Order: sequence, then C-alpha cells, then structure tokens
Amino acid sequence: MEKFTTLTSKAAPLMLANIDTDIITPMRRLVVDTGKALARYAFEPLRFIDGDGDRGEPNPDFIMNQPPFQQATILITGENFGCGSSRETAVTALVGLGYRCVIGSSFGEIFYNNCFQNGVLPIILPRQHVDMLAAESLETAHGPELVTVDLETCTITSPLGQTLPFSMNALRREALLEGLDAIGVTLKRAADIAAFQARDVSVRPWVYQVRR
Repeated sequence: MEKFTTLTSKAAPLMLANIDTDIITPMRRLVVDTGKALARYAFEPLRFIDGDGDRGEPNPDFIMNQPPFQQATILITGENFGCGSSRETAVTALVGLGYRCVIGSSFGEIFYNNCFQNGVLPIILPRQHVDMLAAESLETAHGPELVTVDLETCTITSPLGQTLPFSMNALRREALLEGLDAIGVTLKRAADIAAFQARDVSVRPWVYQVRR
C-alpha cells in the first residue's frame, strides 16, 4: 500500500447521515472487481439523476459532481457513514474515486476496519468539529484554501487555519505511515516468528511432521 504521511486537498462535505455500503457500492454492480470499475458506480443512487450510472445524467446537486470537489481526496461525512453490510468494496470504490481519508463523527465498524486494510485513513472527530470543517470547506470551495491531514502529528488543519487534533490506535497509525496491511505488519516480525519455530520444533517436533 502507499504510505500515508500528510495529505492536502479540497475536502468534499457529504453530510448525509447513515449512508450505507449499498449506496456506496450497489449490490447489482458488484460483478466488477477493481477499484476504478467500482468507482464508476460508487454512490450511484445519489450521483445520477435517475440512479443509473450507465445511462443517467450526473446529479449537479451531489457534492462529488460539483467542480470544486471533483478532485478531492478527502471526504467529510455525516454520522454512521459506511453502515450496513460488511462490504469491503465500499472502501475499494472510495479508493477508486481517489479518496485517501474520510473524516466523520462515526462510522460503521466494519467499514472503519476495512479502511486500514486499503490505505484509507478514517478519522473520528466530535460532531461539532466535523460540522465546522464541512462549513469551512463549503465556504472556501472556490478559493485556494485546502484541508491538510497530518498523520505524523495527528492533526487536521482546516481551510481557514484551525488546528484539530485527532487520536487513533498506535499500531494502525504505524501501519499507515509505513504503508503496511495486516500481512505486512506481521512480516515485520518474521525474525521473531522464525526464532520461535526454531525453538518450538525441538520441544514439539510432532507439530512439524509432514504426513505422507
């Protein structure tokens, strides 16, 4: 995975509550298996006027379709974003759209966990901080002001210069900083694992016997 250290971008404020994984990646579109293919249909019921990503016109009222936010790599979300079924494709689709960070007051638990496995940083902030960040992003939408997320210092700098601290699990932070998924984190202990096996084979040789 790509390392995550700092990210500076416009932040798209999608402040609808309870956007579930079936809105992010509709079930009927799960026949495709890549992030870019999934991104074509991501948020399909909201992004297109008639809810059809093949024939429908883009919905101009949907925040991701608006020019200031079309290249955003940070998404500000309403509460309980990513709720619903355990669908890792929801995160894959976000990555396909170019997002590396989602900021909200609460997330679906499985969606939150899946973010870390796909190099996306999910940040939980108090509701009032999320609302303030969304308001500033809209206020400065057509200006040069950007949001900066710094994982090394665990701070967010708002478009108007306010600093918002955030916290997260230390091991997950380290994994994102180093660009490692769960397997990569485990392989960092390869020498310890090999040393354990070397000791253990003399104590429990039957465990390592290969049946023929």
